[in-house]
Amino acid sequence: MLKYIIFIWMAMLTSVGFAQIVNTVCIGSIHNYKVDGDVGSVYKWHINGGTIISDPIQDSIIVKWGNTGGICQIYVIETSIHGCIGDTVFSQVIVNPLNHVTVNGPNEICIGESITLTAINATSTIWSNGSTNQSITVYPTLSSTYNLIGTTICSIDTISHFITVHPNPQADFISSNNSPVVGENINLIYTGTPVVSYSWFDFNNLFSSQFNPNYTIENKTSTNFSLFVKNQFGCMDSISKTIITLGSVNVWIPNSFTPNGDGLNDVFKAEAETEVKDFSFYIYNRWGQLVFESKNINIGWDGRFNGEAAQQGVYTWVLTYNSDNNRNIASRKTGQVTLLL
Repeated sequence: MLKYIIFIWMAMLTSVGFAQIVNTVCIGSIHNYKVDGDVGSVYKWHINGGTIISDPIQDSIIVKWGNTGGICQIYVIETSIHGCIGDTVFSQVIVNPLNHVTVNGPNEICIGESITLTAINATSTIWSNGSTNQSITVYPTLSSTYNLIGTTICSIDTISHFITVHPNPQADFISSNNSPVVGENINLIYTGTPVVSYSWFDFNNLFSSQFNPNYTIENKTSTNFSLFVKNQFGCMDSISKTIITLGSVNVWIPNSFTPNGDGLNDVFKAEAETEVKDFSFYIYNRWGQLVFESKNINIGWDGRFNGEAAQQGVYTWVLTYNSDNNRNIASRKTGQVTLLL
């Protein structure tokens, strides 16, 4: 009597018992199945999920599996030469879908970036760089093709994945004035390669997205500008520059003083909030005589001339100095002061 179903494929024999998995196949594939019964018996085969393409009453059949994956059944009934019907023997076959291997990963990057490529559905892989890992990370500097041979239960696929490497932009800019003073309006002029977006920062604060923005200098010492740009491929670059602020020197001169020794307003001199370079201070009486001169802003006139107290009245002064600490810009001022006793 019939005991089991035998799967014959590539000269391999496998036998199983009732309702066991006979083998694993792929959809659309063709396989041979055989039973070990009595001599002279006839058989009635039934296939769930496939089609018998040979004589269905023999002890072996050829089956073409359908296009639906899953667990399918084979069962067979033996009738002996004497007309006796034996037991029904069941077995199962796993029918796998044709899941082809694909590669997952971007097709475009920027120079300097890395990219990870992953084989999908593959049970084993071999990449063109020799790796057998499921995923590889590459750092192409030129547009390149990466090949994969991927194996599944039902197929061997060769896939080519092309990566386009785009150039990065080159950010740069100049200032309409590299030596501005506080309150001055300057123009920042983009001079880099063509891009589609601009982000201008001062001290890490975004202040403009324009091509050539205007900017008013507010910091007394320096201003740090950073520019981030992006080209049509989404590739980015940045650059930072510091613009030094030039400090203008302002000098104040009183219009009167009282050198009477009371400790209040006894000395006539110039005053400034910052250091003054190339300082020269001259005072003349009404007859044009030079009564005082100084090369130091901290040394002023005490109201004496030739060792004696000068006469009360109006005196003329002339002042020259460098009006900017970072540039040699000479300034000259004149005026009058009243000496009161």
